[in-house]
Amino acid sequence: MAAPSTAALSAYRQVLRSTRVAFRDDFRVMLAARQEARRNFDQNRRVGIDTGMQINHAIEVANLLRHNLVQGAREQDNEAAKWELRIHDEIERGDNDSIKVGNEKVKIHKACSS
Repeated sequence: MAAPSTAALSAYRQVLRSTRVAFRDDFRVMLAARQEARRNFDQNRRVGIDTGMQINHAIEVANLLRHNLVQGAREQDNEAAKWELRIHDEIERGDNDSIKVGNEKVKIHKACSS
């Protein structure tokens, strides 16, 4: 594994890039997410026993933002407007095979992120 400072910087960059993808047209939310990421990284700046776990957590957050978060948007000042989902190319799309099975237990053969 890379040195903690290099790995932490890489994880921080991944989080920032993921906020740009997830909140592309919502600058207020993107800025708040980036400020929260910065606050968390600053809070855990010193290298400690759990540094590796914190770096892995940041990478997981970045993956979640990039692949699993979908924002909804509608016209401002119009409460009757329909919501539109902002689905981009990197959003994970599942299949509905597990729904078709019914009440039986379904064994998943692959992870959601693969």
